[in-house]
Amino acid sequence: MELGYFLMPVHPPEKDFTQSLEEDLELIVRAEALGYTEAWIGQHHSVKWEPMPSNDVFIANAMARTSTIKFGTGVTIAPFHHPVNVAVRLSMLDHLSRGRLMCGFGQTGIPTDLSLFDLPADPRTLGLMTVESINMVLKLWTTDAPFDFKGDYWHIHIDETRPDIGMGQILRPYQKPHPPVAMAILKGTSMAARMAGQRGFLPVSTNLVPMSTLAQHWETFSAGAAEAGRDAPDRSTWRVARNIFVGESTEEAFDFALNSAFGQSFDYLIRLIGPGRLDGWKEDPDMPDEEVTAEYAVRRLAIVGDPEECTRRLQEIYDLTGGFGTLLAIGHDWDDKPRWLRSMELLKNEVIPAIGDS
Repeated sequence: MELGYFLMPVHPPEKDFTQSLEEDLELIVRAEALGYTEAWIGQHHSVKWEPMPSNDVFIANAMARTSTIKFGTGVTIAPFHHPVNVAVRLSMLDHLSRGRLMCGFGQTGIPTDLSLFDLPADPRTLGLMTVESINMVLKLWTTDAPFDFKGDYWHIHIDETRPDIGMGQILRPYQKPHPPVAMAILKGTSMAARMAGQRGFLPVSTNLVPMSTLAQHWETFSAGAAEAGRDAPDRSTWRVARNIFVGESTEEAFDFALNSAFGQSFDYLIRLIGPGRLDGWKEDPDMPDEEVTAEYAVRRLAIVGDPEECTRRLQEIYDLTGGFGTLLAIGHDWDDKPRWLRSMELLKNEVIPAIGDS
């Protein structure tokens, strides 16, 4: 199993933004030195707990400080951007890194982000916009001008070209025909998972669901591949995200996780999502919303404990799901930097080597 990071990122609102950026960049540099293989960077515009309005700019900065670790947009929120802008900016990142880029696409349900861009709150409309944007980007990466792409949300065309001076030629990626494309997966029977399977995209499972839902993710992804006549997908392509803290003892690890920014981040997410929308977090569908607390999330959805306990929990997930290729640890705030650096080391050097097929 490979090991990477997923930086939403998560920082308390009162923390200095510049310091948060510097710590996130240092985390990636340290992760590469330890042998972590990839880092996915989120995108949000109006929530101070997740301060990352321009993940492509952040990735460009991190690329310049590293040489081997791969980067993924986790995700590019497609409805926020014109597809041409997405296509050329991601192409440029791919060239800057000489092919260390993966491109994750998705949408958002954060109301203030949607109102900023004057977008509808309807998830179905946002989903259709996302699919159309992905299709447009892939066409731009593989089609020579002149072209005319007409959709329901965008019309992209180049009518005249001048090959002698390069007019009408847009930047294409370093990787051919394009970087790997990924889809973020939340619900067990997610349409994103099915589409990813149908089109051969990389599946990236969210950190905020119980183990049984993770197993559904792969089933839905595989069903999509079968519907499209594709070969059975390779589990090594599957990324699974989890909130993880590894301590010297399980008691110490839970005490820290419950009384730090780690636990506070779950309280933020519960309040952000709101009552009536927390079913995806529940191990038991009959759980009342009021039982979905930060402590429940830390104890049941997160991986917390000493190396032995974290190994046991992750092996349980690995066995129940049938296995996956890369574990993505959520990047949490360094409110206790020595503890977090030690957690990084223990996860890479003691926990991950002990997990695998029995």
